[in-house]
Amino acid sequence: MIKRHHPITVIYKIYSQIRYSIIPLTAFLYNEIRAGTGQQPDWVYIAATVYGIVTGGWSILSWYRETYQLDSKALHTTKGVFTVTQRTIPLMKINNLKIEQSWIYRLLGIANVELQTSDSNDDADARLITSRKTADLLKKSIGQIENRSAIPESKDHHVTRKEIIMLSMSSNTFWLGLPVTIAVIQHLWSWLFPTPEEEQVSFMELFKKETWSGITLDDSIKVTLYLAAFLGICVMVTWLFSIGMAQFRYKGWHLSRAGDVISIHHGWVERRSVQIQVKRIQSLRIKELMFGRLYGYASVCMDCVGYSGERRVKLLIPSIRTSELVEVLGRLLPEFQLQTPERALHRSAKFATEIPIISLLVFGILVGCYFTLWSLTIIPVLYIVYKYMKYVYVKTKWEIAANLFILRKAGFNQTTVYLLRESIESISIRQSWWQRLFRIYQLEMEIDSPANVWEYRMSGITKQDCNEILGWYKNKSH
Repeated sequence: MIKRHHPITVIYKIYSQIRYSIIPLTAFLYNEIRAGTGQQPDWVYIAATVYGIVTGGWSILSWYRETYQLDSKALHTTKGVFTVTQRTIPLMKINNLKIEQSWIYRLLGIANVELQTSDSNDDADARLITSRKTADLLKKSIGQIENRSAIPESKDHHVTRKEIIMLSMSSNTFWLGLPVTIAVIQHLWSWLFPTPEEEQVSFMELFKKETWSGITLDDSIKVTLYLAAFLGICVMVTWLFSIGMAQFRYKGWHLSRAGDVISIHHGWVERRSVQIQVKRIQSLRIKELMFGRLYGYASVCMDCVGYSGERRVKLLIPSIRTSELVEVLGRLLPEFQLQTPERALHRSAKFATEIPIISLLVFGILVGCYFTLWSLTIIPVLYIVYKYMKYVYVKTKWEIAANLFILRKAGFNQTTVYLLRESIESISIRQSWWQRLFRIYQLEMEIDSPANVWEYRMSGITKQDCNEILGWYKNKSH
């Protein structure tokens, strides 16, 4: 049976027609309100009326002409008023299916359905504003076609509230929101308890002996306690806000697999449902964020053909205990055999990375000492940088095992990539003049539409390692 999109689509079509006219229309309304009703020439009102009638009529007509039909094997779509475009999408060619429901859509009993068939992360190949019943029927039809795996039983995993709370400690909402919270609380305090304006003091006054001569130990302790209390309040407020945002985004996150299809359901106010074909998953990326890693939690992301994912990071599991990773992923995605990489970078990689940065810092210290001895306080910073770079070198590991390339990149946030050999489109090997001095190379695995190219790049391996990886890649049939 031929069906049309929900009538609410007309509103979106009207918006798409007038969005480029918002600025002149706003200026017109502003001048009209300022001048008073009836002060504009008659032709202005006639033009505005004609424009509104044409826009509304065209939107209604294009909505009426845009239809779709679903049968057991394909989805047929038709759109266009003067130029009619008909398209047939076989259900077996649909890589990913995404269903979204805002609170308005839930009240109306409808859903926004996006279908992706191409091998990219571009715009959806088809969008339907349809009833929830039709969306579920389309989802079921695709699932029946793809449900041909050797794993017939359904597997699932639920993300708990505690795991979402642990995720909020390391989320971007927390780190990016902390400076904003500090500024807001500072301005709020100055508004509630105003103080007389003080004379502005140059930053260089901090380095003069006279500035510190009148400060006692008790004053220093008092200021430190006040500062610690202020920062503690800001951190707590930001964390509570981050918890709320994390619950808002990831509440009810449910991951399940039936046959060759992975389904993700989540959302509180806006509910989302995504179906992904397992054969389209190219790699798993286990991200251990700084604070979450201290408490034994990680996030699991993926790079999947034709899937943009939650906020472009392509989340599979937002938060999970690292001790449960092997069991959960082994049950849901047995195609990826998780193991710990053991091979280290070449020892020359450490010096090739450290020498330029440390040389720059030493140069800054020498130049700073010419002006003031206070620049010697940079020495602890220099030591911290050295220890961090040494940690990155020691903890970065890689491995090739069966059909997987494994790369663990250390840092404040640690990422371990499990990349399927058949998903690698090409391998690039580069060597700069600086790396040539240390006889090391940079290797990059190129795949279709990665979320972060940097995660597939490895610097500090020898020519022998490159040859071994290339031999493993060419031997795809084994």
